[in-house]
Amino acid sequence: MNHNQQANPNPTNSEMESKTILTPRTTELTDSQRDQLTSQFVELVVDQMDVKTLVQIVTDNLIDYHNEGSFDELKEAVICFQDEDLYDELVENITT
Repeated sequence: MNHNQQANPNPTNSEMESKTILTPRTTELTDSQRDQLTSQFVELVVDQMDVKTLVQIVTDNLIDYHNEGSFDELKEAVICFQDEDLYDELVENITT
């Protein structure tokens, strides 16, 4: 089955309006407004994520965060999270 359709040589206003190319709005936002826009967008994105994706993002962010600091800061974070025994256990896991 072949469909061959040609454009109307005398389009109506509504036909012309339906062909109007939309251009993005270029509204200037204040820093506060941009923060609000970002927050709203991120909330929508997060709402659409499954738990596995959320866990992966948090894991990646925490790894990056703890790798940015010094070794002593990492050690302190582990100890503050639980205790020095956990730190010793984790170190033993990777050194033996």
